[in-house]
Order: sequence, then structure tokens, then C-alpha cells
Amino acid sequence: MKRIVVIGTGGAGLVSAIAARKAGAEVIVLSKTSRGSASCTAYSAGIFSLACGGVTPQEHYEKTLSVGGRINDKELVKVLTEEAEVTLKTLQDWGVQIKLGRGTASARASAPNELMGGGGFQKELVTIAERAGVKFEDWTVATSLCIKNGRVTGVITQNWRTGKTQVIDAGGVILATGGGGQIYLYTDNPSRITGDGYALALNAGLTLRDMEFVQFYPIGWAEPNFPHWMADVALVDYLRITDADGHEFLKEALFSWGYKNGREGNLYARDKCAVLMSEKDRSGGVYAHIEDLTEDQWADPQLRYCLTLDVRFFNNHRRPLKVAPLEHYFCGGINIDSYGHTAVKGLYACGEVTGGVDGANRIGGNALSNIVIFGLRAGIAAFDECEASAASEYSGAEYNGLLPCSQNGAKPETLRRELQKKVWDAVGPVRYTAEMTDCLAYLNDLKKRRIRIETPLDRLCALEMEGLILTAEAVAGAALKRRENIGTHYRL
Repeated sequence: MKRIVVIGTGGAGLVSAIAARKAGAEVIVLSKTSRGSASCTAYSAGIFSLACGGVTPQEHYEKTLSVGGRINDKELVKVLTEEAEVTLKTLQDWGVQIKLGRGTASARASAPNELMGGGGFQKELVTIAERAGVKFEDWTVATSLCIKNGRVTGVITQNWRTGKTQVIDAGGVILATGGGGQIYLYTDNPSRITGDGYALALNAGLTLRDMEFVQFYPIGWAEPNFPHWMADVALVDYLRITDADGHEFLKEALFSWGYKNGREGNLYARDKCAVLMSEKDRSGGVYAHIEDLTEDQWADPQLRYCLTLDVRFFNNHRRPLKVAPLEHYFCGGINIDSYGHTAVKGLYACGEVTGGVDGANRIGGNALSNIVIFGLRAGIAAFDECEASAASEYSGAEYNGLLPCSQNGAKPETLRRELQKKVWDAVGPVRYTAEMTDCLAYLNDLKKRRIRIETPLDRLCALEMEGLILTAEAVAGAALKRRENIGTHYRL
């Protein structure tokens, strides 16, 4: 039987795994945590943007290119805009709860709470995969790809709880590891989103594209002891968001750019909003005036959606609350074609780990459409082209990550926090040449540091340092090379 290994259990990985399994392959899915519990899909809003309900593929195509600065891969955008509706109907046939509307679709009916709008959607995909016979390897990190004569032959893995290392031979491998949000100090990405797929791709000789384009969500809760989480830009439609002088600068800017309200700004102007918010944050701070809300407004489900956090969280905070941008999504990544092929035979990629669909900026809701469309296509292509698994060459040597281990080394979490602060300052929403240059020098020196592993969680964090360092290098290096400001890249 053809064997395919999928790395990642977000929406892209699960859809690709189910598609390959339904086609007849043996499918093994690797998850760093319990399956499906730590991905951006689960913590998404559960909303898809697509051509349906009267919105034509051409309209969605033009809007996607316009928001992306027209540097998108036009073939990928064509597939995204033409195949979204039929792909979602395929998922409905599998048993996923999705409701289509005008230009949008929602999986929120199965959401466990306001925060995890895609949590039910992801849980449904895990259940469908299990019932189809997909095998899962939980608590497992893919440390490297086995490649022979230009073709992938398997994956070397490590169970970070036990330290056990093994090789899984495969005729096809699908990278679906998500982005690299954890290189940033302020992000709404779960802790395990550490750029693993970028590191695996780079070590396999692949190139990345558009890595300078990191989408920062304009409004994130920035109060001490608040979770690092976003609030919908449409919050400006319900209350005042002001600078330190009390000026409603964000609403005024949205109107001046031609948007009718915060909802349109959320879909199409996250890049401009994030830069403006960042500049105001640096010059005195930005505040959401929660104290403006009436009791009737607190009961409004649309307002509750915009807050994202449960309204009970604000019971003791009826005062102006500090807000600021946070990292949300990677627009760049691995070069692929419309079926997820990479430059290595038998190696595919889908979802946020890839580049080309979004160009310089992403439309809100396009991320979930991206992961299901290209996840489905990658799974089918991997099955169709899968060759019989050959034994991979593997020495069995223990691997603990990019940094050498030492009893005198630093704890992994200490190094991670240090890296995150340096990266946020250098390649956040507003970027400066000197800081980017300094960041690259810092990252090069960081590779020479020693790390101390005392617990299984230390082992996991040590293994993740390679993805964090290589992803940060890719972002800073690409940002330093791009001179003009476009999309999510804003350089002074």
C-alpha cells in the first residue's frame, strides 16, 4: 500500500490526510501535541471568504490580487477563487458542519466557545480522519526529511515525551505545519507554531518566497495580565478607539481610505491599520473605551464576536483598555504549484507554510479557504504520484535540535523569549534597517549558544529552536532586501 506522512494536524494537514486516505493510501499524521489541539485552525474565527452566494470567482480573484499588492501567484489565486465552493461542499459530504452565505461561509456552528471559532471544525476533521483509518503519532516532532536522489523517502521523528527517535519510510510527505508566529513576542498563534515546516524545507534545499510579508492583526489586547489575543477591527463600529490624546484616529483613517466601517477594514486593510496602530502605540498608546458600552450593547452578539474574549472577562475592567497590534499570519512560505508540489519529488506542502496565494497581504477569511482547497489537492496529488516506500538511510543518532546541549547552557524558554523580543523590535509592523541588520547578527550568534535540557518539555522547546531561528532569519533577511513599502512590509 502507498504510504504518505502528513506533518501537522491543523486544517490543511487533516484535509490532506483525509483526501489521501479516502483515495486508498496508508496515512500517518504527526502531531507535536494531542491531535488537532494546538493549531491556528482551532483558534481561528471559523469564517471562510470565497466566491459563493452571488459573489463571482472573478470578483474574489480581483479583490485577492488587489489586497495582495498583485504580487500573488496568479495560478494559485485562480484555483482559490474557482474551487472554494466545491471544496467546501466536499467537506460537507464528509460530515463537516459548514454554512454558506454571500461571499462567505462559517464553521462556527460547532465552535466550543467564542475564542475557538474553528475548534469544532477541527475536531470534526480529526473524527472523520480517525474513522477513515488515518493513523496519528501524537507528541511527535519531525526532526528532518529523508531525501535520496532528489526524492523524499521518509521522515525522522522524535517523541519529545520519551526521547524515542524513529524513521518512518514513506512514498510521499506533506508539510502542513502552519506558520511561525512564535518568533514574535506578541502573537495570537498557539505556542507550538514555531516555523518547523520552514526549517524542514530549507534543510531539504527548498526556497521560501515572500517571507517579509507577515500579517499583524491591528487590534490586540495589551493590558497587563490579559491574554495576547485579537479584537476584531469592527470593534471601532461599537466604541471609541483612541490615541493618548483621545483622538479616534483609526475610524477616521478607515473612512479616508474609502472603507465604510471596521468590518471592511478587517477584511481588506489589516496592513494599513496595523502600521497606524503600531505608530500610535509607540507614541503614547492606543485605548479601547470599554466604559462607553451600555448594557444593551454588552448583550449584542456582534459586539461579543468583536471582543473575541468572553464578556465575563471584562466585568472588572469597565475602563479604557490598552490595545496594540500582534502577529497573526504568515503570507509567505514554501514555493508550490497548484497541487502542492515542491521542488523535491514526493514532497508536498499546503496551508500557511506555503507562499504565493496571499502575496503581500491577506484578505480576512482567505486563510481557511486556502487550507481546505490546497490541502485537498495536495492529498489527492500525493496519492496519485506516491511511489513504493524505500528504506531510508538513518544512523539512529540522537538529535536535540540546532543548538548544542550542555549542563551549563541556557534554558530553552529563556532563549525563546530573548529571540522573540529581538524579532519583534526588528521586524514587527514598523521596521528599521539598523534593527534588522542587528537582528540577523544576533541570530547568527544565537546558533553558537548552548542549551540545557532537563525535562521533556525542555526537549520539545529545544527541538523547536531550529524552526524559530531559521524562520526569523528568513523574515529579517527578506525584509532587509525589500526596499519599497508594500502590503504588510513597512520599512522606515
